[in-house]
This record gives sequence, structure tokens and C-alpha cells, in this order.
Amino acid sequence: MNDTANTPPQYEAVPLQTAAEREAVFAIRMTVFVEEQGVPAEEELDAYDVTAAHFLARSVTDPTPSGIVGTARLLDKGHGIGKIGRVAVLREYRGKGIGALLMRRIEQDARAAGYTELILEAQCYAIPFYEKLGYIAEGDIFLDCDIEHRLMRKSL
Repeated sequence: MNDTANTPPQYEAVPLQTAAEREAVFAIRMTVFVEEQGVPAEEELDAYDVTAAHFLARSVTDPTPSGIVGTARLLDKGHGIGKIGRVAVLREYRGKGIGALLMRRIEQDARAAGYTELILEAQCYAIPFYEKLGYIAEGDIFLDCDIEHRLMRKSL
């Protein structure tokens, strides 16, 4: 899926399908959240990973797990609400539209699955990124793994 001019056509966002892809996206999360941001490793992978829908962004010229550069997951919270989380893009691929590509793919699949609203807990520095995609911040700042976050919401 590549529906905007600012996303390089060499990347695509797709649902995770194989065990090798799962290992690759978990490795990206460990790099971004544990190594870069200091999240405790035991808190990064959790029980929700078993039931979540996982998405990945990869190079179209390297569809193998080594070509995966970003990831995110979607949890079913019931009542038509989905929760996006664990949005991560490897440092050298940031600023190329890959995060937005992932988010649009999740939104597309969420709509198709009947979700009417998406929520996420954004790290405060990332709020402008999500606002550009139509998410609205609400409530107070809270700490998760000693990182400031705010709840954000978008109707589909």
C-alpha cells in the first residue's frame, strides 16, 4: 500500500505472516524501545503479542525478514475500538514516511474489520506525528516505563 506521494514506493506495509517476520519485528522493537529508549526488556514483549494483529513495513526489493524496517500492532479492545501500539521504525529509516505508511495500513485493515475508533498511547515527542494523521490528544500526560505519554484517539 503506497497511497501518498511522500512515501517512497520502495516500501510497503503488510500484515505479519510468518514466524521469521515475527522474530524480525520483535528484534526491531527491542532495538527501538529497549536499546534506544531504555524500556526494560521484560516489559517490551507481553501477553498481548499473542492475540494482536502485527504489521510490518519492508522494502519491496527485499521482501525477506532482513528487509523489514518498521512494525506496529493492533489490539481489539472490544466495542469497535482498536488500540495501536508498539509503533517502531529503525533509526536509519525514520523521516521517510514509513511510520505513516504503517499507520495508514493499520487504519485500512481496522476499517475493513469493523472498527469504528482507534486509540493509542503516544510518547509525547511523537504527538505531532499522530496529529498529522488525524489523531487527537486527550487527558493528562502519564508515565509508561518512565516515558511521558498521552492518550490519542481517531474515529474511523
